Amino acid sequence: MAAHIRTKVRCLIKQQGQFLLAEGYDPTKNQHYLMPLGGSVDFGERSEAAIRREVLEEIGHEIQNLRLLQVIENVFTFDGVAGHEIVFVYQAELNAPLLHLRGVESNGVEFNLRWLSREEIRKLAWPVFPEGLLEMLPIV
Repeated sequence: MAAHIRTKVRCLIKQQGQFLLAEGYDPTKNQHYLMPLGGSVDFGERSEAAIRREVLEEIGHEIQNLRLLQVIENVFTFDGVAGHEIVFVYQAELNAPLLHLRGVESNGVEFNLRWLSREEIRKLAWPVFPEGLLEMLPIV
């Protein structure tokens, strides 16, 4: 498969001073990390529609008060494979309380979710991806 730049969306969901973040793991680096909910933008789909769809697919909730915060260019390596993304980072709120801390990827793989404050994220010392996202937290 030829290398290409992917368009992604991520959503910082904030509630009572905490952010909803997914746990991830890179086996090649033996590294745990955190990442907001989100995924790929489909061809012909606008980023706002994509983030609404991704959050609904992953946790079964709709979002409200959606606001585009920033666009980040993310060049990275995951599990030994190079990647390059343009990431639309949104902020939103859930339309209803989240009763479970599990999410599901489109391929059926489940993942853990955590509500974490900025201080808890710093204490945990796991990287937050995409790079540059952690620096955005104080402004949201």
